[in-house]
Amino acid sequence: MKHLFPTLLLGLLPVHAAESPADLLRFSNGDRLDGAFSGIKEGPVVLWKRSDVDQPVEFKSNQLRQAVLRGGHAVKPFADLSSVALTNGDRLPGTVIAMDAGTVTIETPYAGAVVVPRANVGMIAPNPLGGKVIFSGPYSEEGWSIIQPKEDEPSAAAVNPAVPTPPKAEGEASGKPVPAWSYSSGSYYSRSGNSGLIREVGMPDRSLVRFQLAWKSRLALSLAFHADLAPVPEVKAGDDQKQMRQDFGGVQNYPKLFGNAYVMNLYPNYVILYRSGYDKDGKPIVERVQSGTTGIRLSETGEATVEIRCNRHSGEISLFLNDEFAMQWTEGPEIAGAPYSGKGGSIGFQVQGPGAQVRISDLVVAEWNGMPDAARSLQTEDQDIVLLANGTDRFSGEISGLNADKLQFKGRYGNFEFPMSEVAEVRFARNRLAKNSEPAADVVSVRFHPFGKVSGKPSEGTSSSLTLTSPIAGKMSINLDYAVMLDFKNTNSFLDDWDPEF
Repeated sequence: MKHLFPTLLLGLLPVHAAESPADLLRFSNGDRLDGAFSGIKEGPVVLWKRSDVDQPVEFKSNQLRQAVLRGGHAVKPFADLSSVALTNGDRLPGTVIAMDAGTVTIETPYAGAVVVPRANVGMIAPNPLGGKVIFSGPYSEEGWSIIQPKEDEPSAAAVNPAVPTPPKAEGEASGKPVPAWSYSSGSYYSRSGNSGLIREVGMPDRSLVRFQLAWKSRLALSLAFHADLAPVPEVKAGDDQKQMRQDFGGVQNYPKLFGNAYVMNLYPNYVILYRSGYDKDGKPIVERVQSGTTGIRLSETGEATVEIRCNRHSGEISLFLNDEFAMQWTEGPEIAGAPYSGKGGSIGFQVQGPGAQVRISDLVVAEWNGMPDAARSLQTEDQDIVLLANGTDRFSGEISGLNADKLQFKGRYGNFEFPMSEVAEVRFARNRLAKNSEPAADVVSVRFHPFGKVSGKPSEGTSSSLTLTSPIAGKMSINLDYAVMLDFKNTNSFLDDWDPEF
């Protein structure tokens, strides 16, 4: 791509600030092009329109990584957050309206009624997450900020000679700037430096924060939540100047980076939670929150789904890894001298150490209804698991069907009916699920807001709709008013996305 269209790209890259949010096309080599998605035709070939070009420009889909629609904003929101997870990794937003031993029928606002084989349904979630979604993304760089150390301020090594000087990142030695955080293809990547990535997301008092984390080398990630991003207090006369300066190197600088917050440090074998803030004199305070256990088990390089559930009123903070409970901390006013430290609604990320590289994607911030567990933690080979919305009641057995919006369930001690309005999540037995074949190279994935994905081979499309054939759901005509992104790069390995130039 870089060699085929250099003149075209140089002429079209400027973004017109006065216009409404434009679509953004990202190429496999990292090039970007603003404009408007105009459709897809046989090939598949993507049609891209610009006001300064008479005819739509054509690009083969294998040259593309993604198209971000309207700056990552959907035209139409979903009325509710119910969804169905398929065995190929797709997650279809919609409501289950019929189910028997052979098929599941899902009513969707973007594609009408969709019928899928029962064996390809791994989960149904009539009432997921426990509350409304506050934020999902990242679909663009909008709203995110990178806090960088000031160039004229001392590094951690300058203040403390015992701290080794980090090696220069690739490209830095030649004078080419290497950003600490870079956005690409619906993800944020950290490659060098210790700058913070922050965003105000409006975390409520009872919050759920969930994201997909991938890392190379040894994981060393700091995650701040319920942060107020309070500015560094003015230095008073007589205060230690070095103590108050923003070098952002190390745990003691969390207050300067995130303000009053909780900061969780994730490593391959353990987790540490800190309180971050300032004392009455404006000096930074960082205290470790004690827990009965700190041990986890993650690989040196890999991926994991990270979920934090926190309640400002009760002081409860829980960590889940890959939908399995990992550990819990208890804070709050009821503990003498340890009120809940998180005063705001922001989140933040920082990578500790020069060698670690991480990717943050599929981030969701939602209200939390207090459910302490997930059905996946009890998923078995030969039993279906039903988790009710009250967060405590679980049942194992076999789902036989759906009748008048009631889930039919055969258990060990009898048959039951559960109103779908009272069901949070259903996980189907693993040994009843179908095995998936390798996806085709020309598959396109349509991503929705606040979450959800459907993938298939495209045949035709316009700026407002796309027709594709899913290997599970068959031919679908998708209303793109509900979509925020089209993914053209088909890969199951996160390592494939980590090329040096994105």
